[in-house]
Amino acid sequence: MEGLLDLARREEARILFSGDTRQIRSVESSDALRILEGESRMTSVSLPGIQRQSNREYREAIETFCQSPDHGFAKLQDLGAVREVPYMERAQAVADVYREMTATPGRKVLVVAPTHEEIGRVTQAIRDDLKQRSVLGDGETLQRHIPLQWTEAQKKDISNYQPEQVLVFHRASRGIEKREALTVTGVSGSSMHATNERGEEKLISPTQARSFSVHERRGIEVAAGDKLLLVGNRKEPGFRATNGELTTVRDVSQGIIHLEDGRNVPANYREFTHGYAVTAHRSQGKTVDQVIISADAMKQELFYVAASRGREGIAIITSDVERLGESLGVSMARPSAIELVNEITRAKVSPEQDIGQVLKQEIKLPVQPQEISVGLGMELSL
Repeated sequence: MEGLLDLARREEARILFSGDTRQIRSVESSDALRILEGESRMTSVSLPGIQRQSNREYREAIETFCQSPDHGFAKLQDLGAVREVPYMERAQAVADVYREMTATPGRKVLVVAPTHEEIGRVTQAIRDDLKQRSVLGDGETLQRHIPLQWTEAQKKDISNYQPEQVLVFHRASRGIEKREALTVTGVSGSSMHATNERGEEKLISPTQARSFSVHERRGIEVAAGDKLLLVGNRKEPGFRATNGELTTVRDVSQGIIHLEDGRNVPANYREFTHGYAVTAHRSQGKTVDQVIISADAMKQELFYVAASRGREGIAIITSDVERLGESLGVSMARPSAIELVNEITRAKVSPEQDIGQVLKQEIKLPVQPQEISVGLGMELSL
C-alpha cells in the first residue's frame, strides 16, 4: 500500500479504498485499511445498513451481530436458524437441509464450514444424496492440484519440498513456460529436481519462488451436474477463470470438463474442487439465496462473513450450540504497532513524560545473557 500511495502521489492520482474492516483480516499482510480508518485523518463514507438480506428478521439479526455477537446469535436462534444434532449425524443433516433449500429451481445455496476436513465430510454427504436422486450423472476421476497456500518465505525454504509436490508456474522462468506444471522428484543442495509433462527434468531454485505456487496432486470425481469451485486465475483465448468462481458442470468427456456456461476447462487447468461447501475465507464476497453453516466453533469475523452471505435465509447446523455461541466472542483482531504505542500512551504517560521515556522504563537490561524482561504490549524483534 505504501508503494501504491507513493505512485499515486507522483502521478497525482486519486485512490479509493473500499472494504469492510469487520470482515476477515488479510493473512500475510497488515490491516492497512482498518489502521487508516482509525489512526489517520482520512475521512470515509459508509453504507447506512446491511443491504444484502431481503428477509427483514434475518437482516436485523446480522445487523445486531455487528454490534453484539451474543445478541446477534440469540436472534438467529429465535428465528429457528440454529439446529443442534449429534456430531456423527451433522454431515447428513447438512445434506438434508441442502436438499430442502435447493428444491426450488434456480435457488443458489452455499455451505460454509471452518475446516477442510468438515468440508470434505459435508461434500461427500451432499454428493451421495444427489447421486441417489440421480441429480448427478456418471462421474469421471480426474487429477486436480490442491494449493498449499505457502508464503514466499515457505517457498524459499528448500527443506519444505517433498517428492510428488506440483509446482505450477504462473509466469515464465528460466526455460519453464507460463502455466507449466512440474512434479518435484527430489532435492539436492539448494535446488529442486522436477519433471514437466514431457518427462524433461528441470533444476529449480527457491529464488524463482515468485514465479510458481506449490500444490499437491489428488484425484477428484467430476460428474454432470456437479458444482465446481475454481481456485486458480486463468486468462487466455478460449478460457478465462477467476479464483473463487463457482460454476456447474454440463458433462465430462476424455478428461475435459464442459461447463454449463459454455466454457471448456482445458486439460492443463487443474485448480478446482467441488463447490458445495467452502471456508469462510472463500465465501467472502459471494452472495447466494440461502447459506448453511456447519460448525461447532468459529471466530467472530469468520461467522459474520459466513452468516451474511444469504439473501433469503440461513441455517446453522452444530453439535454444540453453547460452544459455538461462546466461540463467537473470540475476535481475530490484532493490534498494530501504532495502536500498541497509543495504548501505552493513554495508560501510562503523564503530562511531564513523553512516549520515549515510557518505553525506556518498560525495558530492563538483561541481568544475564539470554534473559530480558519486557512490559505488556511490547514488541520484540528476534
